[in-house]
Amino acid sequence: MEKIQRFLETKLLPAATKVAGQRHLAAIRDGFISFIPFLIIGSIFIIIQDFPAPGWQELQVKLFGEFFNQFIILPKRVTYDIMSIFIVAAISYKLAQSYRIDAFSAAMLSISAFILVTPISTTIDIDGTSHVVEKVITVGGWYGTNGIIVAIITALVVTEMFNYFIKKGIIIKMPDGVPPAVSRAFSALLPGFVIIVVMLLVRLLFMQTPYENIHDFIYQVVSLPMQSLVANNIFGAIGTVFAISLLWCLGLNGGTIVNGIMRPFWVPLQDENLAAIEAGKIAPNIITEQFFDMIWIGGAGATLAVVLVLLFKARSKQYKELGKMSLAPGLFNINEPIMFGLPVVLNPVLMLPLILGPIVITVLNYSAMALEIVARPTGVIIPWTTPPLIQGFLITGHWSGALLQLVDIVIVMLIWLPFIAVMDKKKVAEETGVQDSKNSKGKMGA
Repeated sequence: MEKIQRFLETKLLPAATKVAGQRHLAAIRDGFISFIPFLIIGSIFIIIQDFPAPGWQELQVKLFGEFFNQFIILPKRVTYDIMSIFIVAAISYKLAQSYRIDAFSAAMLSISAFILVTPISTTIDIDGTSHVVEKVITVGGWYGTNGIIVAIITALVVTEMFNYFIKKGIIIKMPDGVPPAVSRAFSALLPGFVIIVVMLLVRLLFMQTPYENIHDFIYQVVSLPMQSLVANNIFGAIGTVFAISLLWCLGLNGGTIVNGIMRPFWVPLQDENLAAIEAGKIAPNIITEQFFDMIWIGGAGATLAVVLVLLFKARSKQYKELGKMSLAPGLFNINEPIMFGLPVVLNPVLMLPLILGPIVITVLNYSAMALEIVARPTGVIIPWTTPPLIQGFLITGHWSGALLQLVDIVIVMLIWLPFIAVMDKKKVAEETGVQDSKNSKGKMGA
C-alpha cells in the first residue's frame, strides 16, 4: 500500500495536476461551464413544452392555443440552437484572460472568424420543393451543436494569433492622451485585419475540397469517429467514469477535467435526443452528459451511498458524525466532505470502491437503457445540484429514471460496505483505546 501511495503522490498526481492546469484545456472547460446556466434556462422551457405527464400537450393547446407549443420553445432556440456562437466567444474570452490581454476584443474576433468560416446558405422546403436561401446566421445546423468542434478550434487559433500580435507589439499604438477604451480598440485593428484575412483564406481553401467547408470536414473526419469510438458506447462510458474517479483519488476534480474534454462530443448527442423527443420519437443516444449525471449520485464516485453506509452501519463516533455532516451536501451532489473527511483522497484502500462503484452502475444503467427497461436521457440539462431520484426523473422524463438511481444507491452501498466495515472496526478500536487510556489516567490520578 505504501508503494501505491508513493506512486500516486510522486508520479500520477503531478502529471494529472499539469493536465488540469493546461491553459487551453482550462479555457475550453471554463468556457463551457460559463454557458451551462443558459442551457439550463433553455432546458426549463423544454420541460415546460414536453413535461412528462399524460394530457399535458392537449392542456397547453386548450389553455393557450395551438401555437403556444412553438412559442414556449423559443428560449431553447436562442440557447441550444446557436450555442456554437456563445461557445466560441466564451472560450476565447477565458483564454485571453489567461494571457492577460483584451479578452473582449479576442471574443469579438473569434465570433467574426467563426461566422466567416461557416456556410451562409441553407436549404428550406416550400411545397415539396427545396430552395437554397442565403442567411448569415441560421438557427441550428453549424451554429448549433454540430459546430462545437470548429468553434473550439476557432477560439483557440484566433486567440493565439491575437496574443502573438499583442505580445510582439505588432499593433497600432495611440498617443498617451487617448482614452484606454479607444486605445484598446485600435490595438485590435491590425491583428483583427490579419485574422479576418486568414479566416477568409481558410474558407476559400475548403471551398476547393469535396467537403466545401471546414465544418463538414471536421464533422466527418473528427466528430463522427470520436462519437462512435469514444463518446457514444459503453467502453467509452466506462473509461470516462474510471478517469473521473481516479482523478478524484488524487484530490483533483475529475469531472471538470474529463467533462471539459468530452463535452464537445456529448453535446451533439444530447441535441439529437432533444430533436427526437420533440418529434415524438425515442431518444436515439444513451451516452450523454446527463447519463453521467445520473451516475454521480451525491457527487463523483456516487458517494451518497457512502454517506448512508456511515449513517446506518458505522459504530465509530467519528464516522457517524461524518455521515451526519455529509448528508445535506451529498443530497445536493457535493462530495468534498466524504472525499477529504473519510478520507478517500490519496487513500489506496478506498481507491477500489470509488472506482468500482461507478463502473458497475454505469454498465447496469447502460444495459437497462439499451434494453429499454429504463427511459433514456432526453437531452434536457438540469442543475448538477438537483437531488438524486428527482434528478433521475427529470433527466429521463420518466419514473424509471428515479427508480434506477435508487437501485444504483443500493448497489454502491453494497460495494462500499465491507471496506467501511474494516475501517470502522479499526476506528472503534482506536476510539475505545483512547477512552480506556483516559479512564486509566483518571483512576491513577485519583
